[in-house]
Amino acid sequence: MPYVKPEISPATEVMARVASTFWLNHLACGVRRCRRDCRCLGRTNRFGAPFCVASMESGEITEMLDFCGNTFELATPELVAARLAGAKTDDEREMILFRRQIFLYFHRELARAGLSQPLGPPFVEG
Repeated sequence: MPYVKPEISPATEVMARVASTFWLNHLACGVRRCRRDCRCLGRTNRFGAPFCVASMESGEITEMLDFCGNTFELATPELVAARLAGAKTDDEREMILFRRQIFLYFHRELARAGLSQPLGPPFVEG
């Protein structure tokens, strides 16, 4: 039976690149351009993951993707404002704003790759 390479969604590839970029894996990546440009630019390897992700342990990959997935809780400015109002420390507020930046960056990368329309209301403030 011949080997059939699994198809990977382009959106999944963008998500893995964005996740590895904010996880700062590009600082230790074997791809020099990733370190120089301060973001994950490595092309997928034979397993379908960016180089930055391929060198990680499975537990760390799960933690990174869970963190990235939780950023969608901050999809609209209203949700961000509600979370900021409930935050008790400055560290919590900084993390909420950081996760919002990740959400917006992911959608900019999707739009750049031609996989979605750029975000408009209600996701960004007009």
